[in-house]
Amino acid sequence: MNQPLHTFHDRSSLYATGAKELITIPVWKGNRILDTAHADSIRHAVADVRQLDSGYRIVQYEELDAGGHTIHQSYLIDGQHRAHVLRQWFEEHLCEPDFPVLVTVKQVANESEAIAFFNALNHCKPQMWRIEPNILINKYIDGLVKRWGSDKKHRFLRPGVTRRPYLSVDVLRQALRQHIEELKQTDDAVDAFVAAVDRWNQSELVAAQLRLATDGEQKDAGTLERCIELGFLLAYDGKFRWISDCLS
Repeated sequence: MNQPLHTFHDRSSLYATGAKELITIPVWKGNRILDTAHADSIRHAVADVRQLDSGYRIVQYEELDAGGHTIHQSYLIDGQHRAHVLRQWFEEHLCEPDFPVLVTVKQVANESEAIAFFNALNHCKPQMWRIEPNILINKYIDGLVKRWGSDKKHRFLRPGVTRRPYLSVDVLRQALRQHIEELKQTDDAVDAFVAAVDRWNQSELVAAQLRLATDGEQKDAGTLERCIELGFLLAYDGKFRWISDCLS
């Protein structure tokens, strides 16, 4: 993208880019599940796909790639159905020329800020959480990130690929999806879950210190020591058994 065309009051910026570049941007993982029927209705409603040249919003933040390198990653957070129509169009018409589209880009620090931006964009739309599991999961992710992912020195919950003791928000989102029927929709339930996770973490820190002191052959002793040093054990158990413990 070139220089922004305009910067809005919320510090997001308007850019012009190519439609072919737009459709390469991955959809934010906290977005609604793609509704193919809705995408089809858009496709049939437009006489020319070049009509789908605006209304896209993107969030950008730093995350680690598979090689452990910090990258500035972009995710499409609004307009995924229009982008899906464009993607299908170019897949079916390989020789069609590119055309410009307008996108709004918002820089965010972490997943909580991405969720807040998404909620601001969608505050007028009814949220059917049992139909839209990602919307419900976002509430739990937001609570956990505010507790363990906002400190600039130790952001224990991070987007993208992570190594223990740090926890990938993307992996956590998948783990929470396995418990979707147990997740309640109220703010009080989310607060209670975060508090229960906090208590579990403190209890496990004490138990982990005891294991290290009494078991000279403790598995992953180096990783466990680092987790204890930082006071964060949520990423140590790759099976995320603490989620069930804290929901029950």
